[in-house]
Amino acid sequence: MILYLLLRDGEMHGYELMKRIREETKGSISPSPGNIYPSLRELAAKGFVNVRSDEMGRKIYSLTEKGREAILEKREFIESLLRSGPSEVIPILEDIHVIIVGVISLWRCMEKAKKEELLLELRRLRSYIEASSNVGC
Repeated sequence: MILYLLLRDGEMHGYELMKRIREETKGSISPSPGNIYPSLRELAAKGFVNVRSDEMGRKIYSLTEKGREAILEKREFIESLLRSGPSEVIPILEDIHVIIVGVISLWRCMEKAKKEELLLELRRLRSYIEASSNVGC
């Protein structure tokens, strides 16, 4: 959602992103600084987001070309989720967000064997989702 908002609305600082997510989800998702800033750091480390400081010293985030390409592939999906309405979408987005933040946080301190187990589980879930989406609704 961060990449989508940066694509749609242009560059923003972290507080603006938190505010926009709250607005887009009608208050159902209210990210904290402890959620948003690690996510932004990870997106920057992976080359999806650029970071610069403004005249007040705030970090301003914008999409890189890599980030733009990644989100354009998923744009229709994200927009359809947002059109579905908060009551339908919010539980899914909350769970996805918790999983992403949790995996990123755990990954740094996991032993190699545990990382391999986690990757195997994530790949199983991905395969299940991909197989299910090919069947259709």
